[in-house]
Amino acid sequence: MHRTLLLIAAIVLLANGCSLFHSNNQEKPVARVFEEYLYPSDLSEAIPQGTSGQDSLIIVKRFVETWVKDQLMLNKAEQALNDEQVDFEKQIEQYRLSLMIFSYRQKLLQQKLDTLVPEEEIQTYYDENINNFMLNQDVIKGTYIKIPLTAPRVDELRRWSWNSRQEDLDKMEKYCLNYADKYSDFNDTWVYFTSIKVQLPMKISQPSRYLRYNKNIETTDSQYRYFLHVTDHVTEGEAAPIELVSDDIISIILNKRKMEFIQDLEQRVYNDGVNRNQFEIYQ
Repeated sequence: MHRTLLLIAAIVLLANGCSLFHSNNQEKPVARVFEEYLYPSDLSEAIPQGTSGQDSLIIVKRFVETWVKDQLMLNKAEQALNDEQVDFEKQIEQYRLSLMIFSYRQKLLQQKLDTLVPEEEIQTYYDENINNFMLNQDVIKGTYIKIPLTAPRVDELRRWSWNSRQEDLDKMEKYCLNYADKYSDFNDTWVYFTSIKVQLPMKISQPSRYLRYNKNIETTDSQYRYFLHVTDHVTEGEAAPIELVSDDIISIILNKRKMEFIQDLEQRVYNDGVNRNQFEIYQ
């Protein structure tokens, strides 16, 4: 078997270099499954140009084995499935039509759809649909700092972190670059409190109530000291800040534009077909 496949591989390599085979009638088959035959010319495209003899042998062997398994599975499928189940022509045609229409729509969407969403449109959508943007958890702005217990000048850091003056924030940032194990400044970005809470070595069972009365949080564990300064807070059940949901609103608006564009496109194509007498609907 090994020598046979090696010979076949050599023949296929030769066939790749010249037009040796013109029809399967002139070839000796490589394999047979029931009434189906595999010929050396069927293998020619499987072996890339410049492949060594040993590598060609491996490729040929794998190709032949795969072909045999596929033919056997095909035979089993033909026996097991009824005529309706094996009639794929309608399914293939429907898929082809759907794929062509989809590709045409996508091409026009890329060419003509306006993807710029101005702030005014985002604000309008937010105001008109504010009940759809209620928070299911608290969100905050502020700073989070984690330093080793051995870090120096803790009193200064505490004072800096509890203030919002730019001068103090600059000093705090420089300090954290030297001593902090972790430092997050999210004064300009809303974050979910849960993402910060999991980094604190303390249990907070009622986040909304806790944050209402605690804007400067300091706690420790056996190795670190933690500071959280909350500069702004929106409670679970309230409307989410527009900055937090603006990306979602943009996606909603663009999806709506896409649907309207497609509906308008289909209607224009239909009207054009009517005007040009391109179709008839028989009663």
